[in-house]
Amino acid sequence: MTWERSAPSASNPLAWSLPLFPIAGIHFRVHFTFIAYALIVVLRGSYGPAEESSVHGASTVGMAVGALFLLVLLRESTRALVVRASGGSAADVVLWPLGSLQGIDPAPGWLAALLSAAVGTAVSAVAFAAMGIALGMVTGDWIGAGLPDPISASWLSNPHAWWIDALWITHWTGAQLALLALLPMLPLDGGRAMEAFILRRRGEYETPRIAAVATLATASTAGLVAIVRDFSTLLTLAIACAGFAAFILWRLRAGDSVAAARPSWMAVHDDAEEREVAAE
Repeated sequence: MTWERSAPSASNPLAWSLPLFPIAGIHFRVHFTFIAYALIVVLRGSYGPAEESSVHGASTVGMAVGALFLLVLLRESTRALVVRASGGSAADVVLWPLGSLQGIDPAPGWLAALLSAAVGTAVSAVAFAAMGIALGMVTGDWIGAGLPDPISASWLSNPHAWWIDALWITHWTGAQLALLALLPMLPLDGGRAMEAFILRRRGEYETPRIAAVATLATASTAGLVAIVRDFSTLLTLAIACAGFAAFILWRLRAGDSVAAARPSWMAVHDDAEEREVAAE
């Protein structure tokens, strides 16, 4: 959508990021929320009470943060390549802990938008199957290792080789990432799929506003559930998605205000210029 084509600037919070490296000519950046999240997770897992964190210990937490970055990079680089191959564009892709905030712009049409949303889920499904089979074959534990509980990391309480722990943490992190990304809130994959179906029914002009309002409604519900059930991760995600949607609505309203403030003679002048260009 239109907000995904914004160039990095100080006035655009979605672009507050640091450059990483290019992949196949596509430049990637890491958003400040990713850096802040990584620091909080590392500090909490290293120095906080063990019962307050799913993973504990500097090395274990470091593996989890590294796994999250690699999985997000894999999902979004694949998405960017698929979108570019299908007629869209991808440049200065900004990564946050659950995907990309901007920089990937699908080709016009709801099918292209739906394809872009589905890529992340497809990548996660393939990675989940590959790592699950590998862990099941190595450990013989097809349930605890191959199909991990996304809420609990108690499987790590038993001693294993470090590389088995690293693979399991990557597998477990990937399961969490895939499930959370399915929630129907922008900028998650589920939200972008919702946006694609709205685009099919309401058109490109109305879609951003409707999708943002739907995200606020879903985030409110998810936040309430998170408070009642004491799910801190879900609560944080709901707040982040609500902030994203609020920013989109603010930008849309600002654009409407600018358009409404234009003098009538300017609109007439623009129409005349368009007719002259068309005649030539």
